[in-house]
Amino acid sequence: MTDAASIEHTVVTILSDVLHESVEDLNNHPVLAAYDWDSLSSLEALAQLESQFGVTLDLRSYQAARRISDLVELVQHAGSSTVGQR
Repeated sequence: MTDAASIEHTVVTILSDVLHESVEDLNNHPVLAAYDWDSLSSLEALAQLESQFGVTLDLRSYQAARRISDLVELVQHAGSSTVGQR
């Protein structure tokens, strides 16, 4: 898996695309509820994150995420738990 900064950059880029917000805005205001974070955007982001990182995210943990950093940690954890399982 890639380093933490690269994961964070990719997560923010995906969220920027899904939420139609700039990366700068997301970095300045990382609380997901500040944006149009509804069920549709959440599912779209989930699909893109899982595809991009080649992981399966725990749905309960994903839905509990409130900040971008929560999603980054979730992706990191999922990536570390799949190392050596392929």
